[in-house]
Amino acid sequence: MPYLGKLWGVELKIISLTLIGFFLGYSPALLVYGPLSDRFGRKAPLLAGLSLFILASLLCSIAGSAQTLTYARILQGIGAAAPSVLGLSITKDHYTGPERYKILALISIIVGLAPMLGPTLGSWALLFGSWHIIFILQAAIAVIAFAGVLRIPETNPAPRHIPLMKMAVPYLALFGNLRFLSLSFLFSASMSPLFAFIGASADIYITGFSLSEQVFGLFFGMNAFSIMTGSFICMNLSAKFSDITLIRLGFGGILTGGLLIMTIPHSQVLFFTFPMCFISFCFGFTRPVCINLILETVNRDIGSASSLMMFSNFIFGAAAMWIISLGGEWKITMIGFMAVLSGLATFFVFWFLLKGVKK
Repeated sequence: MPYLGKLWGVELKIISLTLIGFFLGYSPALLVYGPLSDRFGRKAPLLAGLSLFILASLLCSIAGSAQTLTYARILQGIGAAAPSVLGLSITKDHYTGPERYKILALISIIVGLAPMLGPTLGSWALLFGSWHIIFILQAAIAVIAFAGVLRIPETNPAPRHIPLMKMAVPYLALFGNLRFLSLSFLFSASMSPLFAFIGASADIYITGFSLSEQVFGLFFGMNAFSIMTGSFICMNLSAKFSDITLIRLGFGGILTGGLLIMTIPHSQVLFFTFPMCFISFCFGFTRPVCINLILETVNRDIGSASSLMMFSNFIFGAAAMWIISLGGEWKITMIGFMAVLSGLATFFVFWFLLKGVKK
């Protein structure tokens, strides 16, 4: 983002709107794909979303101004919402028990790597080519995903024939499911420090610590590796420990990482990087457990439930990114505070909601 600001002669906060624009398109679209998949099956909405993502990515690659890029990123977000929602729906349709844990862990790795590896790959694209390559690569990856979806079977072969004008009705039933709502919102709150980090990392590393785009990409990529490692470890431990134990470990770790960020001086870049990587690790560790617990609370309208869960995730995420943009020189401390607050709240409330629930 700093590179584009210099290229187009605009402030960093204007360029940051391109990222915010992505989530502005992404968040409301999350509420659409789930009900559509309950009505028409999973594959058709998924293919439509991937098609839009491919087109929008190509539009991003030829954008000549921050305004044009922001509009294209909104379209890109609308398309990207499809695999985020329907990947969970297909997992719920097709897998059960330990096998579902493994698939959710793999999905968690992909979801975590996507926003984390972007700056890493982008920084090297700037070094060896042009920023346009970033969006061309995104379009190419989506084309591969599109081809893969064509080969998978429909996992919702008997969709509900709900009139189009009443496709929002399942949300009313979901709002009556207090366990589903509570777990979804708490899990969303736990993601706040991670989204705040994504929104502020370029400013923290490049402006605050005076790192190059390439070195920033490497430090940023450490968080991707942390998320991946956390999800793999969760996958291996899920058969040995109860959900409550895994929840305690994960959210307790997020709390600990936040306390470290708030108390350790930030005179050196590693004093911030290591605690942040620990928070990312704990997020990757808890994500498969949390999503599985949330999906277990619903038995019908799985697409709508996945939509609502992902929508709450990114509403909290967008709020965290907006809050961190106001932080100025206190951005690192604010990330730590978000981690402490979300870790503390989710640690105790998740434990309360799951008391007496056996795996």
